[in-house]
Amino acid sequence: MKRWMWISLSLLVLILFAFSITYFVNQTEHIVLTRFGKALSYNPQPGLHFKMPLVDKVHRIDNRIKIYEGRLIELLTKDKKNIVVQCYVTWQVEDPLVFFSSVETNTVWEEKLDDILTAKGGAAVGDFEFDMLFSTTKEIMIHNMESRIQKQIAQAASKYFGVKIIDFGVSRLALPNDNAFAVYERMRAERKAIANKYRAEGQEKAAAIIAAADREKSDIISEAYQNAQIIRGEGDAEAAKIYSQAFSKDPDFYQFWRTLESYHKILDEKSTLVLTEDSELFKYLRQ
Repeated sequence: MKRWMWISLSLLVLILFAFSITYFVNQTEHIVLTRFGKALSYNPQPGLHFKMPLVDKVHRIDNRIKIYEGRLIELLTKDKKNIVVQCYVTWQVEDPLVFFSSVETNTVWEEKLDDILTAKGGAAVGDFEFDMLFSTTKEIMIHNMESRIQKQIAQAASKYFGVKIIDFGVSRLALPNDNAFAVYERMRAERKAIANKYRAEGQEKAAAIIAAADREKSDIISEAYQNAQIIRGEGDAEAAKIYSQAFSKDPDFYQFWRTLESYHKILDEKSTLVLTEDSELFKYLRQ
């Protein structure tokens, strides 16, 4: 019984010793190996590695890409107007030894990153006027501001912390509550002015179209009236010609027919005429 106890104890000690002199590296992490606090090696290849027991310590640093969402910070534009900015950063540990020596953990690094965002963001925003970031009439230059901030924080992160900045952007750009209403009113006034401009241009074009249509209408009516007068004149001339030809063939009958037409036009049941006996109107009635 004692023999099996000694064998089990020996195996346990052997396993513990094996664990104390080896460590395993995953593909998703960087490794910094220190002895009495001083770095001996870093970033070994994934797999099994050996170390001195008790005196060597393994520090694991995640090498995957991470996203950090910064806090809301209030910054001042070039024309002394306050805006509220929130940024996001995607980053990855590029140099594990520099990262370990400067911040050691992700928590400390993100605190440093927040300070960098405040400093570099404030400097970049200070080069832009308010209308360059909030406007309905001018070109918005947020992308230019993002590029400048990304370049500045990438330099600082790589040089002092061994971190690679992969992407950066502004996730929120707003106004402080104190002046938001005034800015919105100004933007509404700008849009109203644009709408009034378009409305005035539309009314001007509509008036021009109506005037052109009226002129065209008058021209058409005038031309139609002229053509009607010409046709009427030609008809009257043709009628006079026909009357003349008919009259020349039998003048007596023509005169008789015209006299009867006159009777029809001037005489009815309610008409009373007082004429002399030698009136031409009664010429055929006396016969």
